[in-house]
Amino acid sequence: MMLSSYRKSAGALALALSVCAASAMAENRNVLIVDGAYFPALSHVQPGDQVVFTNNATGSHTITGEGDAWTSDAIPVNGSYTLDITAETPTTFSGQTLEEPAFEGAISFD
Repeated sequence: MMLSSYRKSAGALALALSVCAASAMAENRNVLIVDGAYFPALSHVQPGDQVVFTNNATGSHTITGEGDAWTSDAIPVNGSYTLDITAETPTTFSGQTLEEPAFEGAISFD
């Protein structure tokens, strides 16, 4: 009886650790929006990661994924937008402020 209880506890612990390890692998990638560019221009990501866009430009900014797959709301100065990355997330995005022409950034799964 005690051995059976031990096995159940060990199994539950192994499952909990594998779930924690999977979520620990997901990362936040930070991208700064500056006047006329994204920094970095290319972010290396994996499905499960999040890209946090922070607007350091002089005006509000909207970002759109390739093919209009996703669009942020207007991101105010010093505001941010978080994009959840999936295997289907397009690898390029573009955006602009009212004062700037459109510019592009990218993600890579490599």
